[in-house]
Amino acid sequence: MSQLTICLVIFVVTLVAFAFATKYVSLTVLSLISMAAMMVTGCLEPKEALACFSNSNAILMASMFIVSAGLNRTQMVNKISGFIARVSHGSFTKVLAGYVILTCILAQFIPSAVVVFGVVFPLALAACREMNVNPSKMMFSLGITAIGTVICLPFSAAISEFARIQGFLEAYEYTQYNMGLLDITKTKLPTLLVIVLLAIFVIPRFAPDTAVADPNFKAGAQKEQKPLDPFREVVGYATFALVLVGMIFSSKIGLTTWQVAFIGALVIMATGVLSKSEGINAMNLSMVLLYVGALGIGSALSATGAADLIGNALAGVIVKLNNGYLVGLLLFVVPFILTQFMLNSGVYSIFTPLYIMLCKSMGANPIGPIMLCMIACMTAFFTPLATPAVPLMMGAGNYTMKDLVKMGWIPAIVITVVSVGWIMTVYPLF
Repeated sequence: MSQLTICLVIFVVTLVAFAFATKYVSLTVLSLISMAAMMVTGCLEPKEALACFSNSNAILMASMFIVSAGLNRTQMVNKISGFIARVSHGSFTKVLAGYVILTCILAQFIPSAVVVFGVVFPLALAACREMNVNPSKMMFSLGITAIGTVICLPFSAAISEFARIQGFLEAYEYTQYNMGLLDITKTKLPTLLVIVLLAIFVIPRFAPDTAVADPNFKAGAQKEQKPLDPFREVVGYATFALVLVGMIFSSKIGLTTWQVAFIGALVIMATGVLSKSEGINAMNLSMVLLYVGALGIGSALSATGAADLIGNALAGVIVKLNNGYLVGLLLFVVPFILTQFMLNSGVYSIFTPLYIMLCKSMGANPIGPIMLCMIACMTAFFTPLATPAVPLMMGAGNYTMKDLVKMGWIPAIVITVVSVGWIMTVYPLF
């Protein structure tokens, strides 16, 4: 039995366990068991498995948990959330709309869904406490907004991505078609608008009304704590604000986003905004390790050639299709499905060059396929394997995978139809 076959068998068993065994074994333990099985069978090199624990996103997650907990420890969060609740006159939809729009705005400056969600969710949790609403009614809306609207408007993150795509085109010597600065906005804006509307008006109708099991997220937990002294109160929200600004301008100051968040977490702990036990609890290691396990599974799938196998099959199918919209649908659906089970940045990095080569061989315009690939890879919300924002969202809302499917199937269909229909119209292949 080849390693590819073994890897796929372990992968399928893992998915089944995620769906049916979480009542007995946690998602975190299941993902680490799967990662260990990949390593023992040779599908994942031990060195690669170890690297997953030091992955920058894992450090970023743990650090942002602490920074967010530092903000949540201050009274500012309660005051802001109380103000929003008052001006909304008790309307949950208005409160949700405010946080969804805030999430969407931040996603244009910070090209990381987990960071964006990490910034917003402590504020949203406080609002839920103020309104006596379970976070499960709000967190998926914020999560899908953070994941699906990232890098849309022509600001710093989109400009960087534009340069990256143009670099791909030049590297593969296919400059007959060049990427324009506004192409990302032109292609992704309809999807952004659809996601925002779905997050506010549709998703809450399907969201479960589930009490939060994690003590880090229990309603009323913060109100039982003694208020911070004035110095630590200022440090709590000043650190949060500076970390946010540092992430937006990380390329300008010569630091990566994980370094900014890590420094912020150290400030929170060193100044005593959080106690030692509060800091350890705030790290939410179960969610971090869930991401580590998911990263290991995705690395094994990539290393064994699963993406190459699918890509080759895709090329064979495309040449047989004559309808541009059907081709676009296929180009969207394949990475969309894959990115639910593999790290989205990895799928995007694999399929973007693949789509450029496919279009070059056919003399087709690659801009549409590239943008379909980008949107498909950045709308992963069905499993915790694609992006660290999903396990964070699952922890904040106490969701199961069944909950994700129940809330996500309508957005998935709408995003697919809107993205394929719009992009294949404004950027046809021929």
